[in-house]
Amino acid sequence: MMKIICCSMLALLLLSPKGSAAEGFWLPSQLTADSPVLQRYKGQTLPLTHLQQVSGRIDNCSAAFISKAGLLITNANCVASYLQELSVASVAPEMPVPGLKFRMLQQTLDVTTTINRQLSGESSAYQRSIKFEQIKQQLQADCEQRSQLSCELKTLHHGLEFYLLQYKTLRDVRLVYRPPLSTADADQRWPRYGADFVILRAYDSANNDGVAYAKDNTPYRSAFARLSQQGVTDDELVISPSFSVHSRRYATATEIQFNFEQLFPRSIEYLQQATRLLKQLAPAGSARAEQYNNTLTDLTSEAEKLSDMLSHYQRSGLLSGKQQRQQAVLEWINSSAVRQQLYAPVLATLDRLLLQQQRVALRDLVLDYLKYAQLPALANQLYQHALQPNPTKAALLKSRMQQFDLRFDARVDLELALHFLEQYAKLPQGQRLVALDQYFALNDGFNREIVRHKLSAMYRGTSLTDANQRLQWLQRNAEQFQQSSDPLISFSVAMYDTVTQLNAERRQLKTALDNARAEFMEVLMAYNDAQAKTTYAEANGMLRFSVGRVSGYQPVDAVWFQPFSTLQGMLKLSRSVNNPQPVLAEHAADKLTPVNFLSSIDSGTDYGGAPTFNTKGEVVGLLFCGVEENLLADWHYDEALSRAVHVDSRFIIWQLKQTDAGRAVLAELFSDK
Repeated sequence: MMKIICCSMLALLLLSPKGSAAEGFWLPSQLTADSPVLQRYKGQTLPLTHLQQVSGRIDNCSAAFISKAGLLITNANCVASYLQELSVASVAPEMPVPGLKFRMLQQTLDVTTTINRQLSGESSAYQRSIKFEQIKQQLQADCEQRSQLSCELKTLHHGLEFYLLQYKTLRDVRLVYRPPLSTADADQRWPRYGADFVILRAYDSANNDGVAYAKDNTPYRSAFARLSQQGVTDDELVISPSFSVHSRRYATATEIQFNFEQLFPRSIEYLQQATRLLKQLAPAGSARAEQYNNTLTDLTSEAEKLSDMLSHYQRSGLLSGKQQRQQAVLEWINSSAVRQQLYAPVLATLDRLLLQQQRVALRDLVLDYLKYAQLPALANQLYQHALQPNPTKAALLKSRMQQFDLRFDARVDLELALHFLEQYAKLPQGQRLVALDQYFALNDGFNREIVRHKLSAMYRGTSLTDANQRLQWLQRNAEQFQQSSDPLISFSVAMYDTVTQLNAERRQLKTALDNARAEFMEVLMAYNDAQAKTTYAEANGMLRFSVGRVSGYQPVDAVWFQPFSTLQGMLKLSRSVNNPQPVLAEHAADKLTPVNFLSSIDSGTDYGGAPTFNTKGEVVGLLFCGVEENLLADWHYDEALSRAVHVDSRFIIWQLKQTDAGRAVLAELFSDK
């Protein structure tokens, strides 16, 4: 049995994230007064009931009521896409924000037993996954019909727990105040000077049915949190509710090594290749350069992001930390013959499936980059629509096709397809697609001229290069696609069975992996229970609370960053980047006003935004990003370096004092009883 455990070591390079003081995305039920989590804070209690009453979500951000008359505060980046059509910095009277919704969590129901009972009759993990999707849709539909609320089913630990969430939705949300934009906060390094906040007001009808904008709607009445005039002090305890949707804290070390040492470097290589090709085919100043400017920007940005992640990975203790925690768990497993018998098969299965997933990921990576050849991708989408018509998707596809020529050039598109087909042909034979190899005669290697000739014939002969004919394909049925002589349409039809098979294989592998990860989480939770530790789940869009302290940090030897940036530093930075701000200069007497502050609160990289509260339940700031050293936050928490950045409530108040609209908001906030 010892031999089996040792052979499974590669699978067990995960382990519980370190039990540091601030680490974790905690469910409200895990933060009771007697919970091990809060024992770290010497029995400190948190006003969780109050925080849940005053908080809600806007997309994947959180927001909080700060007045009894429906005033909401959230991060400006959370609503930026909704405010693009609103050009004024502050508005009076309040301006409706079309499409913006504020959702308040009303109830969280544990439906684990109910779902497991219905799944118990399924013989395989794959059949369970199919059955689960049916149960999910039915539960959500029944919940919404019964409660008149919006309902959402969420899974924890890859299927160990299931929760049904019920939200009340307010659809009439209006802009009250947003601060002037500043270019002084372009750098990600600390100190930061972000004014990332916005104030909204939620309205509702007399029937409390959350209808969209109407003149007769009135401000929503709710419990609310005070905006703190005192702010926070160094080492003060703070808490943020968030709805982050993604994290990788329980990725194994083999996964980490694969991603950071194989997948990400290869992705950077592909991104850089595509960038060079676009710059060559669409040189600066040309019409093509304008067409591909957004694509080039996206490619460059993604390559820079991945490169920064690799650089941080090489300097971090991410992998070594996993390996150290692995050893502790292995010792625990090996100390019991029963645990060896129970857990060794789990580890072996996970290890096998991860190796399979890695092979698929390398193949899918290059297939994914083929999407930059827009015309074949469009042909696939049109055929998919013909097979499974969907009015909503059809409208989006039509809108995209109407703008298609603004971002498309046939020659560039062909060269991108040619390039990534060559990269695909370098994959081992076992990772290749038979149909694709046959279509482009790749079985005997990549012959550039043969492939180019094939692509040229497809691009010359297709009707999809003509704007009017493109739109006509949106009205045709599957049989017309199957009988078409259009070479790109024929290619999509010929590849359909392969695409369908690939999707089925991916789903089966994902299902098997989810099942293996769920079993592994049981191992991990058993180990943590033995150590009197609480296990938190990966971020998944459910309401979580992160708890930490206001704290500076030491990024390099002999350098200590204080936890507060000030107005004085913001003024100095503004002048240094040739961005004078007269409004700020007039109030230099307030130079020590804190602008942003740091805390040890845990957060992934999809920060979105989150109000930050003190233990009195007052809003002391808004979390809006992390420090530069937090770039790997999705993968691990580093107690010494992981820091969240918040807009300080004192800076929010200072900003509001600068305009008549802002002063009106302050009068409402501090006269509210």
